[in-house]
Amino acid sequence: MPLVYGGAANGPSWKPRIRGTDTPVHPRFVGRAAELAALTARLEAALAGEPAVVLVTGEPGIGKTRLAAELERLAGAHAVPVLWGGCSEDEGAPAYWPWRRVLRSWRALGGEVPAALAAIEGGETDAAGPAARFALFDAVASFLTTAAAPAGLVVLLDDLQWADPDAIALLAHVARETGPARLLVIGTARPAEQRNPLAGLRAARIELTGLAADEVAQLTGAGPDSGAALRARTGGNPFFVRALEGAGATVPGTVREVVAQRVARLPAPCRAQLGRAAVVGRECEIALLSGPDPLGALRPALDDGLLERIGGRVRFAHDLLREAILVDLPARAEIHAAVAAQLAPRAADPDVLPELAKHALAALPLGDRDRALRWAREAGELALRTLAHGEAARLFGRVLDEHADPPAGRLDLLLRTAEVLGWSHAIGAASERAAEAAELARKLGDVEGLGRAALVLPGVSEFDWLRLCGPWAVEALAGLPEADSALRARLLAQHAHAHALAGDTGLMDRVSAEALAMAERLDDPRALADALRARQLARAGPDGNAERLELGTRLLALADRTRDPDDALWGRLWRFDALLQAGRIDQAETETERLAPLVARLRRPLAEVHVLRCRIATLFGRGSWAELHALNREVEELGRHGGHEGVRLTAVAVRYLVTIQTGEDEPDRPTLLALAAAAREPQALLIQSNIALWYVTEGQRDLAVPWYRRVPPTGSPRIPNYSSLVVEACRAVVATELGDRAAADSCYLWLRPHADLHLVGGAGGITTSGSMHLYTGIAAVGAGRSEAAVRHLRRAVEINAAAGLDPFTAAAQVRLAEELRRRDHRAEADELARAALVTARRLGLKPLLARLEKAGTGPLSAREAEIAAFVGEGLTNRQIAATAHISERTVETHVQHILAKLGFSGRSQIAAWVASRDR
Repeated sequence: MPLVYGGAANGPSWKPRIRGTDTPVHPRFVGRAAELAALTARLEAALAGEPAVVLVTGEPGIGKTRLAAELERLAGAHAVPVLWGGCSEDEGAPAYWPWRRVLRSWRALGGEVPAALAAIEGGETDAAGPAARFALFDAVASFLTTAAAPAGLVVLLDDLQWADPDAIALLAHVARETGPARLLVIGTARPAEQRNPLAGLRAARIELTGLAADEVAQLTGAGPDSGAALRARTGGNPFFVRALEGAGATVPGTVREVVAQRVARLPAPCRAQLGRAAVVGRECEIALLSGPDPLGALRPALDDGLLERIGGRVRFAHDLLREAILVDLPARAEIHAAVAAQLAPRAADPDVLPELAKHALAALPLGDRDRALRWAREAGELALRTLAHGEAARLFGRVLDEHADPPAGRLDLLLRTAEVLGWSHAIGAASERAAEAAELARKLGDVEGLGRAALVLPGVSEFDWLRLCGPWAVEALAGLPEADSALRARLLAQHAHAHALAGDTGLMDRVSAEALAMAERLDDPRALADALRARQLARAGPDGNAERLELGTRLLALADRTRDPDDALWGRLWRFDALLQAGRIDQAETETERLAPLVARLRRPLAEVHVLRCRIATLFGRGSWAELHALNREVEELGRHGGHEGVRLTAVAVRYLVTIQTGEDEPDRPTLLALAAAAREPQALLIQSNIALWYVTEGQRDLAVPWYRRVPPTGSPRIPNYSSLVVEACRAVVATELGDRAAADSCYLWLRPHADLHLVGGAGGITTSGSMHLYTGIAAVGAGRSEAAVRHLRRAVEINAAAGLDPFTAAAQVRLAEELRRRDHRAEADELARAALVTARRLGLKPLLARLEKAGTGPLSAREAEIAAFVGEGLTNRQIAATAHISERTVETHVQHILAKLGFSGRSQIAAWVASRDR
């Protein structure tokens, strides 16, 4: 049922209503007509199946919660359930606190909460780690979708600037992953205090600003002059307006001073209870207040509107009131200690334990230090069991900062904290804690502890981490018994993994094989997964293609045992990469289709990036630029919303690689040049090689030379195995174009054994550039090996054509035509060039068109052959001029030259000649 609006666009007569009914706006709701209209429109769209997340921002007191409450009233009037979930600014609030309150609201409406959501409400789970956390988040999204199905659903999350990181991560998941649903989620937040995850939230935004002078007058019932004066003093902030209303000209203009004056007028017992309530939080259980009759003592504050009672709790009317009371509150540590003492008997309650830990820590040095830290540690473990990784890391860090644990206990806590930070993708912070753990393990002589430090970030291939943890793995291996163990197998795998970016392929090959053999003997699933990954990286060179295909199959089999979706994902990805590099394009695309349902079940952004990457790779090979760019924009958007810089740079790299083929302007060139200048080996080599290729393709050989000279010679151990095929293919083209015969010959000899592969990176290829016979043939041209060049280039034409890789079929045809022309086989050369011309024109391959025009195509130049083809299509001179971006007179000149060269007298003969050539 759609929502419509009646009455004026502003003022008290404006009334949102569902068609056929009349639901007036609350008479005290002033000045937010446009914003309420926007929210109501979002609700209407949600009820039609278009879910949305809306973030309402503005300074404290601006009316965010009031706006949300008005929408709640309007929605509730039309039987749309509304669930509230307020946040707490106190560190001790349980993880997922706003979501817990949402579920409680649902229970209060008589709804049932699925068992899969037990972790949100403090229940323990059977699994930990990112996969279990994702499953929990996805269960919440599914629950909301189901709950919204009958009548729609509005979820209001108040004060999100205070939400814990796990609650924000869950909100981001709901915003990103919820499919069609009758769901509207509204969050309120102070913009200046938004945490980074909230700032990157995929949500519509409504920013509230101050009321106008006439609206201030309407709110207070004052005259126009008084309204203007209040507007000037308060900026139109409704809370400030109310605080200063009737205060007179002598009252100080800051709300803190106004609140202080209001509090000072209250009796001393009331002020004492207010202070205690403020220490507890925005809301406070009445049972936590002191004295025989705390409500009686608070009656003046309740009557004055500073507090409101909600069941067994009291709540400050506004968070600014509580903040103002806390500023100068004396003896806060004593109050925290007293509250902790009251909560201590309820430490087993998962809702109480985090709050107890907060107060006990805040009371230090008062109270029992050991108990406070034990409660904090237990609260951290509770958060971990409920998959609240961010909260767990914060609590563990707090305990660590107190330096309370004995060394052995501290080591365990450091490792636990580092592991949890890794699950939260805080790689830098995790590395710091792991380094501290490694140093402590060394001091304690704890070899296993040192080994565990090296393993806290499994699968992470960032250069700084691998450089840090690699020596720990080596040192731990030297101190461990040589007998088989899961720890030893995993450390061997990490030792090999740590050399993935260093180019030491010999060590990687030997150590990864040892790790895999040991893991197989032990049949330990986790050790097997680590060893298979290390072996896959060790065999990322072109000679490891067949083995990597087998490794992917083995990881899939392991995933069947472990039911770990990450193992299944990587098994499919490894197989895709290996199949694509082997030139088995159809099978690689089948693997992509098998990936798609797995990614759909995972509903994880990075998993979606991987399947998009696979599709982009084959689209690149076929020259499907428009579809490729559409998918690449999705990749970039996923990277931007997830804060994954590597994903964004992958999208930039794809655009750049398309530019080499099409010659279109590339706005990312400065970004790429800056990356190349800043990158360290071995990552830099891949970028440098491609920039040299880019300049050569553009005909700017002088700019290509400095980049080309930075790349180490063929066979250098500085070139990582996973990028060696790409680096040498680039070298083949650049060396040949620059006339570097010796380099081209060395490159040819290196490429020749791998000519039957395709140009795809060995670990996570993002494109395929056709048969390696093309690049082997180009190197042979540069080396002066003409017969070998012709043989390889013919094979490249055949393979690329059979696979439907049209851009690279045309590239091979052009290179073969050039070599045949040098050998005086002009007829065949001309036929090849004309076929390439058709493809180059169809796909917009400007660099290839320029090369053809420079070389000529039989009796006609490349440009003349292009004009002849347009004549064959029946285009007039004017139409040809518009299509080819030249003048009509130039077209007429070309047509005359074509007639003269071919001995024809009219355009119809040109058309017949073109048709015969096409046949």
